[in-house]
Amino acid sequence: MYTWRVLKKAIWLSGWANKLKLLGVEIYPGCAAAEVLFHKDGSVKGVATNDVGIAKDGSPKDTFARGMELHAKTTIFAEGCRGHLTKQIMRQFNLNEGSQHQTYGIGLKEVWEIQPEKHQPGLVEHTIGWPLDMVVRFYITSMNQRLLQL
Repeated sequence: MYTWRVLKKAIWLSGWANKLKLLGVEIYPGCAAAEVLFHKDGSVKGVATNDVGIAKDGSPKDTFARGMELHAKTTIFAEGCRGHLTKQIMRQFNLNEGSQHQTYGIGLKEVWEIQPEKHQPGLVEHTIGWPLDMVVRFYITSMNQRLLQL
């Protein structure tokens, strides 16, 4: 397992993004998918983005731009267990049929910097509730002499 700092990850991804663009991959940063598009046979066609530049009353502003339909041979969904697109896919393909619905996702959310003298090599702690006053489970894993991942 690898854990990256956000800046290092962004730099690495931007390098790959440039390589992928040379291969014809289209990347739309700052553009959220609003719905999944399906072919008549039920297979995934791509995604559609939201209209932007809409006033609170629903009228178009000067900055209005119509959302786009993005069609692809392959569409990758990576929004977690409770995302709105994931829910559309789950309904379309009956993926919850005969199963328990997932109610949580496990992932690393933060990296904390600690004082080197508090480092305990190989230490992994599983917590329930602590240090919060609610039922939350998470792992604290020591990465090196200065960093913990939660």
